[in-house]
Amino acid sequence: MNLEKLKDLAHSKLTLESPIPDVVKNEECCVGIDEAGRGPVLGPMVYGIAYCPISKIPDVKELGAADSKQLKESDREAILKKIQNSSDFVGYCVTILSPNYLSNSMLGRGKIIILMQFSHDTAISLLQKTA
Repeated sequence: MNLEKLKDLAHSKLTLESPIPDVVKNEECCVGIDEAGRGPVLGPMVYGIAYCPISKIPDVKELGAADSKQLKESDREAILKKIQNSSDFVGYCVTILSPNYLSNSMLGRGKIIILMQFSHDTAISLLQKTA
């Protein structure tokens, strides 16, 4: 994954995504979605989804996928590499919202947008990218 785009993130949002595997276009799939971050005062918000055909769930479990809060950072990094090497059946999409982007959007145009609305809108946007 090319992370070069991250250096320009200070005032914006960034979406990184894998190619959509062909197999997910023809089979019923499952999707997992998660977020990390606490809002504009404490840093970026990061939203991500991963998806695969239901028939490949045992293969995903073999990769070591689990609740990220139960894994060490080194384990999460290793699993990400395995997922990237399994791109024939696993897809993912991540959106990072910078603190400045969040602050400006929440206060922009006289409307206060609550963080939950950002979560909802970002989750829907990630799902639509995989459709």
